[in-house]
Amino acid sequence: MRWTGVAASGDVEVVELDPKDDAAFAQWFAVVEASDLLERPDDPSWLQHEQQRASLSDEDNRKVMLAAVQDGAVVGAARMELPQKDNEHLCEAVLVVHPDARRRGIARALDEELVRRARGDGRTTVLVICDEPPGADRGNRLAAVALGYDVVQHEVRRDIDLPLDPTRVAELERACAEHAAEYDVRTWWDRCPDDLAEDCAQLNAAMSTDVPKDQMDWREEVWDVARLRRNEQHALEMDRTYVGAGAVHRPTGRMVAYTTMGVPRSLRRRAYQWDTLVLREHRGHRLGMLVKLAALQELTASSPKTAYISTWNAQENGPMIAVNDALGARTNGGVVAVQKVLG
Repeated sequence: MRWTGVAASGDVEVVELDPKDDAAFAQWFAVVEASDLLERPDDPSWLQHEQQRASLSDEDNRKVMLAAVQDGAVVGAARMELPQKDNEHLCEAVLVVHPDARRRGIARALDEELVRRARGDGRTTVLVICDEPPGADRGNRLAAVALGYDVVQHEVRRDIDLPLDPTRVAELERACAEHAAEYDVRTWWDRCPDDLAEDCAQLNAAMSTDVPKDQMDWREEVWDVARLRRNEQHALEMDRTYVGAGAVHRPTGRMVAYTTMGVPRSLRRRAYQWDTLVLREHRGHRLGMLVKLAALQELTASSPKTAYISTWNAQENGPMIAVNDALGARTNGGVVAVQKVLG
């Protein structure tokens, strides 16, 4: 196992690990998995090979992997993600402590090292996402606040059971058709068609700022077709497949709305809603519902073992919440974004 960059805090050592070191990464992942199972024991979650691929640096994001070691055992795990093309003020982070090692100062030791490294890289904001299952005591949120983070956004998780009821689908499609006469819907798997790729990249850029961010210090992302293709390749390397659907405005030939949904190839029971966006000038035509219906139908046909899809919406995103509610969504806890501005 390869450990580097040791930093001591009390009897806790925070070390950097090489994510290509399978043995070291397995210890890191065991902490994440134990926390996930404690908080949502019935949920399929990240698999080790998915997390390992997600932890490798690439052209768009540099990753730094940290482990907290106490008495020779890995008891805490953190990952820093440092955007390289935009948001260069930001450090996105994962920070987890093993359930058996909580309230021992592990999180504080990890956070101190994470903040030290973020400052050293010129970052001024650290952003962490905390899961909050239904009925949770908000312990993750309270722990983050104790470390100096502020709660800057709350999203509600909604799960939609699949397959959708055919009668309900037909009703919704008819309702959309009355408003979307000038739009055609196209779907794809794993790779956006070349003739739509430029529009898809622009929609990804708009997604970074047009969806509600509340107080998150998140700035516009820079997207082009090359980044889109890297993102698609990254999903494949994580052993994930995805379905996309877009609404094309017939008079201009431009794709003006899209949605993407991911499915782990190794564990297809649960799908994940990724992005859904309608350009501002094309809103009011029920395109959000139209593309989601198309993608969900494609998903069900091609991945019949997928039993439900999880989606997250900011509390202030009323239009998208209405779409998901119309699809039969049920709430299932949520997540909070916590943020620390470095002085």
